Amino acid sequence: MRLLMEVRNLMENYHVKSGMYHYFRNEYKPAEDFLQKALKDENGLSEADRRNARHYLTLSLVDSSDKLRSEGRLEEGVERLQRAVEVSPSFPDIHFRLGRLYEEMDRIDEALAEYERAIDCNQRYLAAHVARGFCLLRAGRSDEATEVMRGALKIKQNQTKRPFDMAVRLLGQGATAEAVELFHEAFESSPQLCAEYRKSALARLDAGDYPRALSDFERAAQACPKYPDIHNFRGIVLFELDRVEEAVEAFRLSVSLSPRYLVPRLNLAFALLRAGECRQAEAELELILEQDPSEQAAAAKLEELRTGRFPERRRPSSRGSAG
Repeated sequence: MRLLMEVRNLMENYHVKSGMYHYFRNEYKPAEDFLQKALKDENGLSEADRRNARHYLTLSLVDSSDKLRSEGRLEEGVERLQRAVEVSPSFPDIHFRLGRLYEEMDRIDEALAEYERAIDCNQRYLAAHVARGFCLLRAGRSDEATEVMRGALKIKQNQTKRPFDMAVRLLGQGATAEAVELFHEAFESSPQLCAEYRKSALARLDAGDYPRALSDFERAAQACPKYPDIHNFRGIVLFELDRVEEAVEAFRLSVSLSPRYLVPRLNLAFALLRAGECRQAEAELELILEQDPSEQAAAAKLEELRTGRFPERRRPSSRGSAG
């Protein structure tokens, strides 16, 4: 998930901020260098900065691998993903991507091992189950592939049945609007389509093309309405377009879908401040600090509020890149 620029500017550690700055400019090597320097400072790094450093180092390595793969430099792409695994071993998508790369290189046994690791990290990772099944077929292991594909079918059926059953119950209670959302999730959700729109939207966001980025994020949200990261990105784009009240609602939705994650709640607090809702913002900042007392941006903004220096509402103006 991504933080608003106003939040990032209040982060404490120079190397973490610099690493994030370069990452959002798609400058992966300097991003890696700064973030690795940050992580070497075991004693001087707050828990919040350590978490951000590990997260953005992982993203830098993964995105760097994607770039190398597109250039046909598969061995180097594998090396980046192996380093990403060292930083974030329980992140299933890294193992899945590594499996894909190994398949492209005809290293089938290694691909299967990575798909299995992805599934160990997330038993309901449908794409990893399906990829493992096809990989087993490619290896001539038909009986094993059949069992894996049967398991994948159960996961896919459950992904439809769970929201369908909830929708029927809500409809019986007269909650039609909520039921409609769940029927949409059951029959029209498409993770693959969501990923395609997300990729296009991120490129447009980084280029500062906010209207078209918003359009793509809206399409991604239609394809996967329960994906909290998409709503967080929608909020960032709406904030950059000075549609602050809509940004607040997008961040609220992201928070409701991912209450354990601090990023959308931080963005919500800062958006509430921009909207002039200082008391609500203060309450959100307090919740953040209860969950993580080391969160410097929240602490700094809360101190600012308590000293009475309330921010003014922002008038529409042209802005640079969201980063």
